[in-house]
Amino acid sequence: MSFHRYLLFMAIATVAAWISWAVVLNGVDPTRSGLLGFVLFYLTLLMALFGTISLGEMLYRLWRSKEELASRIAVRSFRHGILLTILFMSSLLLFSQGWFRWWTMLLVVVIVGLIEMTFLSSRDS
Repeated sequence: MSFHRYLLFMAIATVAAWISWAVVLNGVDPTRSGLLGFVLFYLTLLMALFGTISLGEMLYRLWRSKEELASRIAVRSFRHGILLTILFMSSLLLFSQGWFRWWTMLLVVVIVGLIEMTFLSSRDS
């Protein structure tokens, strides 16, 4: 798959995810839908956030650095998209359950930071 096709696919998938999240947000009654409504809400939001963060970082890095390979930028932005989406979604889930405290979020940030440091240290060796 070429880089341009990857960008096009990610852009279309991200727009579709935001549209599906809006449909779930406007069309699903959380008091009557039960667990399925909450799963659809979080799943569509997860996909939309991941696509937006990944594409945004990729386009920013392509604009900033002209000499770096586009495939390396895509891999890095994909990884950062996953990690930041995990960070945002875990904070949203913790907040919805009433467990959102400064120390729980600090723990989540430290875990995500350790995962990123693991990737960075494995790249150097």
